[in-house]
Amino acid sequence: MLVTTTAIALDANNSPETGYILCVNKKTKAVTYPAALNCASTETKLLIGGQKQSSQGGSGSSSTESLITAVLPKVEAATYAVDCDGNSVTATGINVTLSADAKKKGYKGALVTASYGLENCLDNSVPVTQNGKNFGGFVWEIDEENKLAIIMTISTINTLNPVLTAPTRGSFLMTYIRGSQGNTLPEGSVGTGTLANINPDFDEEIANIWVGGNSRDLHAPIVDKNGDFISIGFKKPGVFCRNLISCPSSSDFLRWSK
Repeated sequence: MLVTTTAIALDANNSPETGYILCVNKKTKAVTYPAALNCASTETKLLIGGQKQSSQGGSGSSSTESLITAVLPKVEAATYAVDCDGNSVTATGINVTLSADAKKKGYKGALVTASYGLENCLDNSVPVTQNGKNFGGFVWEIDEENKLAIIMTISTINTLNPVLTAPTRGSFLMTYIRGSQGNTLPEGSVGTGTLANINPDFDEEIANIWVGGNSRDLHAPIVDKNGDFISIGFKKPGVFCRNLISCPSSSDFLRWSK
């Protein structure tokens, strides 16, 4: 899946060429256009609409702002930071039925993420946090081939539902980072873009996703305009059912990814 995106840019100028700075209040989700190029510590900084990064122009910027405002609360609520050996990565709650074994052991939620940085924590407890609360995680299984991991939680978590139909070219996409990941984008970063293409022939491979000038984050979820789950680690959702979790044949995760 190839996508053209915009994202946080800490040194941006407010211009049609580079894009426009917006500030999203982390609590109220209100979006403001600052006179300066900086947002308060209580706000998330966004860059949208730059001609170098997007062909949407001014009206597209307004549309993107509306989509971010609508989707961000849902994605924020369903993403968590997972810590393993000092490495913090984003994990996303997914709406799946837990196995009898997981339920027997007292687990109430499941998150999926890329397995990079979690290998040493397989079969071990890990902190799963959101806004200072620990939901009690356990690295349940790692799919070595597809580089994915599933994490169970003791506490109930918020989840995303999968997109029911394959996204089409030009569809709005958004990604959200929770956890430092050691890259240049800070926690709370939001990236937006449009889908250029999706490979219909390879279920285990969705190609490059870029957030601004930074390499795409494998751990962060990709969602659509409704905040529904599309991908993590470039994998279509059906991959999880075949390698990490047991899904019924009627599962929504298998609607377009079989």
